[in-house]
Amino acid sequence: MRVRSAAIVCALLFALGASDISVAATPDCRLRSGEKVVLYSSTSGDPSVLVWDSPVRLRAYNAATYDEAQVMAARATLVAPGTRALVASCRPQFVQSPYSDTPDDAVGITIITGPQRGHNFWVLGSDVSDVYHQTGNH
Repeated sequence: MRVRSAAIVCALLFALGASDISVAATPDCRLRSGEKVVLYSSTSGDPSVLVWDSPVRLRAYNAATYDEAQVMAARATLVAPGTRALVASCRPQFVQSPYSDTPDDAVGITIITGPQRGHNFWVLGSDVSDVYHQTGNH
């Protein structure tokens, strides 16, 4: 009797799980935890990078109107172009801007050079320019 009950429960769980198969899997981030990276802004004009204390603020800033973004910018930290960082985590396609057709990754980083060294922030995946190698080559 127990075997039959277990088989029925398994069949029900499988059937319930099968209904979720149509949900598309989210793509992975292009960056992996532990990678050393260099930060450069992807926007034209100023190569400095805005970094945020949370992925939610990063997303809200990028989804905001111009006036809202100006108010929110006071919560960001500006880091110099070329700042090096260590990737701590990544949330794929977490940030959607009204000015872009495709969502961007939110990347959790720890700054390893400059005045913010040792601080943890969140940055757009598109502002992570390159992987930094110990040899100095990009």
